Amino acid sequence: MSEFAVIERSTPAVGATAVITGRARYTTDLYPPGTLVAKLLHTTYPHARLLEIDAARALTLRGVVTVLTAEDFPGPNSYDLYDTDQPLLIEVGECARYQGDAVAIVVAETEEAAVAALEAIVVRYEPLEGLFDPVAACQPGAPQVWADRPNIYDHLHFEQGEVDRAFAEADIVIEAEYQTQCMEQAFLEPEGAVAVPGRDGEITVYAGCQAPHRDRRQIARSLALPETRVRVVVPYVGGAFGGKDETHVQIHAALAALKTGRPVRLIRTREESLLTHVKRHPIRVQYRTAARGDGKLMAVEVRGYGDGGPYANMTRQVMEVFAIHASGPYYVPCGRIDAYSVLTNNPIAGAMRGFGMPQAHFACEQQMDRLARALDLDPLEIRRINAIETGSKLATGVTSLEAAGMRDSLEEAAQMIGWNERYRRERQPAPHLRRGFGIASVMQGYLLGPKVRDDAATVTLELGVDGSLTVRLGVVDYGQGSHTVLAQIAAEALGVTVRDTRVITPDTDKTLEAGSACSSRVTFICGHAVLRAAEVIRRGLLDAGAELTGHPAGTLNLRDGHLHGPDGSLPPSIAELANLARRSGHQLSATGYYAATGEYPEGIFDENVLANPCGYYTFGAQTVEVLVDVETGEVQVERICLALDAGRVLNPVAALGQAEGGLSQALGYATMEELVIEEGRTRNLSLESYLIPTSRDVPTTEVRFLDSVDKYGPYGARGLAELPIVPGAAAIANAVRDAVGADCTELPLTGERVLAAMHGQPVAA
Repeated sequence: MSEFAVIERSTPAVGATAVITGRARYTTDLYPPGTLVAKLLHTTYPHARLLEIDAARALTLRGVVTVLTAEDFPGPNSYDLYDTDQPLLIEVGECARYQGDAVAIVVAETEEAAVAALEAIVVRYEPLEGLFDPVAACQPGAPQVWADRPNIYDHLHFEQGEVDRAFAEADIVIEAEYQTQCMEQAFLEPEGAVAVPGRDGEITVYAGCQAPHRDRRQIARSLALPETRVRVVVPYVGGAFGGKDETHVQIHAALAALKTGRPVRLIRTREESLLTHVKRHPIRVQYRTAARGDGKLMAVEVRGYGDGGPYANMTRQVMEVFAIHASGPYYVPCGRIDAYSVLTNNPIAGAMRGFGMPQAHFACEQQMDRLARALDLDPLEIRRINAIETGSKLATGVTSLEAAGMRDSLEEAAQMIGWNERYRRERQPAPHLRRGFGIASVMQGYLLGPKVRDDAATVTLELGVDGSLTVRLGVVDYGQGSHTVLAQIAAEALGVTVRDTRVITPDTDKTLEAGSACSSRVTFICGHAVLRAAEVIRRGLLDAGAELTGHPAGTLNLRDGHLHGPDGSLPPSIAELANLARRSGHQLSATGYYAATGEYPEGIFDENVLANPCGYYTFGAQTVEVLVDVETGEVQVERICLALDAGRVLNPVAALGQAEGGLSQALGYATMEELVIEEGRTRNLSLESYLIPTSRDVPTTEVRFLDSVDKYGPYGARGLAELPIVPGAAAIANAVRDAVGADCTELPLTGERVLAAMHGQPVAA
């Protein structure tokens, strides 16, 4: 019999039936009685001073209720994520700094009336010079995005070892520059909020988001309300991938509801979403690698310029994660890393799945292939030689924990694709086609890092006297399956089934704060919080079982709805134990709290470490097979193989779904997805012109999870959500190089770019 009854079992997602049958209610499905429609008026310039807003004509239109501007906010007119530099609405006399800045809120009886009002508002601007190149923005004398602060919002510099000496003594130095693109999250459900006013100035906001308690704080701040008067409820969420990890329209909708005294819906169209919300950071990477003649790495020097648009948002944090992963999953004794967070008038960038890691690996893993070619080594061998091991010190000054999965996943991915037999495959299956194979390793740091004090979660469990279990979770599940995994952890700990477990989803009036659903942190952080709450209830049940059976509590277990003793199942059910425990004064409800900051193992962080290093890592490797059309440059990915060490896999079907979804996103990132930005304006504002992979584009994929248990994770699990997207672009670029002999250093790998690389020509701007 398996050690576990609930975890390690493929379990249907909590709420899956409602989604499949159409009964699930998303934000856009909510229509409280008397609901008004709100829309935002956005600037038409990437950089301009707002001179005047004249809404007089708009207010005369039938069905228009009001037009709100910056002066209508009773509290601060700004978002409050990591900084407060982004205004909710641009004030007259101030500057709009990107195409998504809003200047007014229209509130009307109908969508048609709201659109008509937007067109009737007269706005006068003074156009200003824009800044659109992040590297040029760092040069002396460059135009300023802000008059009172430099374009380099943040500069993270880290140095370990004698870098210059290592480069001087190296047998070989590889140097190249890489460019990644602006990428859209492309979630199914655009951002939106429905705000409902209550008595005594209270407000309830329904919104698909990633951090409801943090959103509550921001709404309360800008509306000058106590947090106790603000409630945030998260309905079903149609995807996020990081793009909903800030208050997008919640504050605007709440203001409109308070001003009108009626419920207000503010739902972005797809075009508005593409125009305004945060994107994946484009990063320009300058990379130097020094190595010995036997392939051993000696030093890396990396300079990354992250284009964050005009506001801070999460650019500093993304560039920090980029820096942490810049040297990849390899032992490098010396490193010099500079990560620049740059302000421009381009679209604002923020969180997206991977959070700086895909950009770092795109550069690092191509450097490893270049090094292998220069030393006449197999790309697999160069990675074997330099793979970090348990106890290795990373270039960021962190000692790696349980890193055996690095080499193991590398070997597994190579075996999956037949790496050693790849040259026996037909390399030119048609006169215009060339076949190539690529490989890339990956390490994914998870959690928010030791310097983030609120990387914590609080979870409440309640066991009923009928043996049913209620799990109250303040963390959002937007499709990643975390509510199901947390329900499994709770059910396993208390011996009940998932069928008898109910999850109360995020509602700031009913659930406690568990932090944002980001950074692959939920299973680890919330899982530990669940186990701490479960332990309180479990002790009471086992004590009751000992009292009833005469067996010592330490010899008893809870499983499959019953008490188990040394020789198997005993008569008492969990329900009977719950009744006995209640009568004996034991707790049947408990709250568990877990904060990562105080739990990191001692000794893994040097005094000289990168500012906020990752302490925990998941490892993996990806191999791909591609066909390249040498006449058109088109890249067709034929096979993708992914091996990853995610510790114990608690829900295999959900983990596989995460992996396959991430591989599809990686395919899009590598070969087709790109927001075309010209002078700060996005040119492809629909999913007709912003291409994402369809089912016909996704090739044969194979995913394998290594058989391992992480001693730090709940039931041995690691974070895995972001890893599948991270190595894909690098592996595909390496495969294209193998096929046609040309290095492709700019994403996505369009036919035009591949042909230009083959012919040694720059791509036309």
